[in-house]
Amino acid sequence: MKNLFRALLILLFPLTLSAQQKVAAQLYGLKSERKQKLYDLTIGFSQQGPDILVQSDFRDTDGKTVVTEKGVVAGDKILRYEIVRSQTQEKGTIVVEGDKIKFEYEGADGKKKTAEEKAKGLIVCSSSFALFVKSHFEQLKKGDEISIRFAVWDRLETVGFTLRNLGFKEIDGEKVMEVQMKPTSFVIAALVDPVHFWFAEKDQTLRVMKGRVAPKQMKDGKWKDLDAEVVYTMVQTPVSK
Repeated sequence: MKNLFRALLILLFPLTLSAQQKVAAQLYGLKSERKQKLYDLTIGFSQQGPDILVQSDFRDTDGKTVVTEKGVVAGDKILRYEIVRSQTQEKGTIVVEGDKIKFEYEGADGKKKTAEEKAKGLIVCSSSFALFVKSHFEQLKKGDEISIRFAVWDRLETVGFTLRNLGFKEIDGEKVMEVQMKPTSFVIAALVDPVHFWFAEKDQTLRVMKGRVAPKQMKDGKWKDLDAEVVYTMVQTPVSK
């Protein structure tokens, strides 16, 4: 259960794309006040027809890629998600087709596991999360709570969460809304801390995230789950047509 937030990582997309764009982010130790840099994140995303394509790469301080994610998003709905965590030699795939959501997981030993469930409610994963929040920003702003099913690749299932607005504040001179993502199950909530996100009011894009991230951290000779502060910036790169 403690591994529930392994899939929570890249969470920043604009609602519409007129050009290929890139997002950059830095991951810091959660309590280091942004002094302990652990990883860099770059996200390249573009629009292909009605869909948004994204590839996200986490790199360690030596520049080595440790996690790669790829997603296909239609509107604010996830169609396909793939992750490769080279740190632990794990892979995962999520595909949403009609009223079905299909999971495949491959461990370090090469063995594969699959699962399938009915796609009920609002299905979200890391590649579609910020797009989803942007499309529901006004609901959250006025105080509505939103129930989602988060697709967790290594658990081969969706898990219920509730999104709620915790209020507005200023970060680096910018007004932001704090969104909490908390498990709906009391059992899971007792074991897993909520994840917090800060979205800019002016454009509804993600600025900061605090919680479980995809890369792990080596401690005592073992890869262990990592909670971090992720600080996002955006760089736009025009594409020739």
